[in-house]
Amino acid sequence: MNLLRASVSRAYRWLRNNAPVYLYYLLCTSAGRCFLCFLVFYLGLIQYCRHAFYRDPTSAFFDYHRGYERSYSLQRQRQADDFIQAANVSAEHAVKLPGHPNMCVGMTTVERPSEQYVRSAYGSLMDTLTAEERRQIYAIVLIAHTDPNRHPIYHEPWLETLSDRILTYDSAKKEQFQALKRMEEERDYRRKAIFDYTYLLETCVETGAAWIAMVEDDTLAVAGWYPRVLGALDATDSKSSNWLYLRMFFTEQFLGWNSEYWPAYLISSASIVSTLAAVLLALRRVRYLKSLSNAAIFVACFICTPACILLYFMAGRLSMRPLSPGVHEMPNFGCCGQGFVFPSAAAVRVVEKLKEKQVGFVDMTLEEWANEERLTRFAVVPSLLQHIGGRSSKGDDFSSTQPLSVAERIFNFGFELYQEKGGKAVHPIDE
Repeated sequence: MNLLRASVSRAYRWLRNNAPVYLYYLLCTSAGRCFLCFLVFYLGLIQYCRHAFYRDPTSAFFDYHRGYERSYSLQRQRQADDFIQAANVSAEHAVKLPGHPNMCVGMTTVERPSEQYVRSAYGSLMDTLTAEERRQIYAIVLIAHTDPNRHPIYHEPWLETLSDRILTYDSAKKEQFQALKRMEEERDYRRKAIFDYTYLLETCVETGAAWIAMVEDDTLAVAGWYPRVLGALDATDSKSSNWLYLRMFFTEQFLGWNSEYWPAYLISSASIVSTLAAVLLALRRVRYLKSLSNAAIFVACFICTPACILLYFMAGRLSMRPLSPGVHEMPNFGCCGQGFVFPSAAAVRVVEKLKEKQVGFVDMTLEEWANEERLTRFAVVPSLLQHIGGRSSKGDDFSSTQPLSVAERIFNFGFELYQEKGGKAVHPIDE
């Protein structure tokens, strides 16, 4: 206690003796006035950043409570649920495909401990399709239980009305079926997930569709997703002939200022500071700027500028360098496997690769293989899907250090910025 009192006393004496000097420096010198003006401006910028960048998960100003608020996805979920309820009592939306489909849409679903997201997920894929668009799609739902009666939706009328095929394990070989039962009993999710994905993807390949979309059962699709994805596929084909997939979903939280690029960031920052110093020193030779002191230049270059650079990085990469609408290469940091579209030729190779792998996580297996084969991977911006699952179907994944579960943090923040205008979904970056 005596040591603390002595420290406070020394600090008080130092402040009393030196405060007038520093006050004079701040108010009566060009460097001091420059710093005070900058300080006011800087504090205003911080307040603006707190207001503008709370949704950016790469930003220091990200707000967990406001950032994860659902707006557009809640609207889409209500629309999709209404569509499913209507399909339960009427078959007017049943459109069976004549001939060969342009796209096969596959969705694997399992019984979840609480909410069955699959109704909303499937409804959001179907509710905004025109009759012509629906005729181009072959839709398959895999009930991923050895006893399909376990799943609450198996006998619901909408499933028969809206899908082209309800896939079960009835067509699996006897030894495969027995192995699947063991996986269920042992909760061997890593092995069963690979089997289910392969089984459904191979079934889609057999339809002869040019494109195969694999969508998880806890997602929501934007209204008008189908024409958007066709446009993105055309753009992807024009960019590369050796590509593996197009992402319909990605989460932005891994797209920040990644550490491997820090040397480039440091060089750029140093270049800005040195360029500003050179410009100010050159300008001081001009008649009206000769009063610019060394101290003012020091404050501008080595206090104000680094503070602005720091704030730039704190604001977040996606806020400072937002992704433009369209198709982008995304070989790293995209995450996760909520929605992929494969060209049919690539899907055949994926089936072969997953049959070799047999155990693991589908998205990680695809990334490892794509890196080995140098296959290009793309994502469509803005995202066409939102992940709405609150808990993983593989079990509890809550963390004591995070306010949200792992499943809840798989989220596309830009998706919530969609708005419906004139019956169409419009995103701010599209305008």
